Amino acid sequence: MLTYSDVKKQSLDVYNQFGESRWKPFANVNSRIERMDNNFYKHIGVGKFLVLAAMGESLEKDIPILKLYRDRIDILTCDKGFGFLIDNGILPDHVIICDTNIPFKWIEPYLEYTKNINLVSTPYANIEWTHAWKGPKYFYVNRDAIETEKVFLPIFGEDIRQIPAGSNVSNAMLVFMVGSDERNQINYAGYEKYLLTGYDYSWRPTGRYYAGNNPIPKRRYMHHHTMLDINNDIVFTSGNLLFSAKWMTQYCQTFKIPVINCSERGLLDIKRGNLKEELSKIKFMNPNSNKTRKLFFELKDLYEKTEKKKEEFLKSKEELYHGGR
Repeated sequence: MLTYSDVKKQSLDVYNQFGESRWKPFANVNSRIERMDNNFYKHIGVGKFLVLAAMGESLEKDIPILKLYRDRIDILTCDKGFGFLIDNGILPDHVIICDTNIPFKWIEPYLEYTKNINLVSTPYANIEWTHAWKGPKYFYVNRDAIETEKVFLPIFGEDIRQIPAGSNVSNAMLVFMVGSDERNQINYAGYEKYLLTGYDYSWRPTGRYYAGNNPIPKRRYMHHHTMLDINNDIVFTSGNLLFSAKWMTQYCQTFKIPVINCSERGLLDIKRGNLKEELSKIKFMNPNSNKTRKLFFELKDLYEKTEKKKEEFLKSKEELYHGGR
């Protein structure tokens, strides 16, 4: 189990590497970009399923399934996953980018596809990405063990959405949508299920490091540990990937998130499932989905009106008994 000291050390290591040299300058540039409303993602997933496609090799097996069920689901992927999904004929709904050093070349050939896709970004994400992206852009701030949010809130404004720092981009995908933290156990986006694929946090001795890509130097110098995965198969992993797998396992178990790991391999030890079996449960163009969303927002509106009337009543009561004093 990870300790507070483990998490703080991880945060310090990253900030010491990039904080002053790139994070602050990039945040100042990104703060001038037109961005989406801070509440855009609140309840966006009510009545729907979200597939989160990370870039572990296991994503490859699920490409045909994603194409088959594309019109029944929403898809969120990471910066590395965007081009891979496009190459395989899949347009995601949302793409998340976290790092300052994500190469622009990963997106440059695919800029024409970004027009109707939402980009979700940290304040310090690569400014080449955030400026070239043609679709809507949404920014958020991480709250971490060393309180770097205090650096970025003055730059972006106190009303920007804050989420717990998730240790890597794949973890951030789920944390961004769920939003649970030590103060609130919530499901911010409201999706009925979060289905993970490509969440390997490792690579097999004869497999690829990424889905669709096998950088030989990287798979060698990142090989810090040899382990058994959730299937008791031998896998290789790095210190950062192992940390992130432990972090994600604890996060999902602590907050009882409606999440299923459909990667079918790797180091993430949470509730498991098969992506095709999960998606086959969704009825084609189920009219109840829109009905459920409609009823949810009607109830939400009634609740907010009731709370407002309650405040008015209490204020009136206070004035009734004490107004003459």
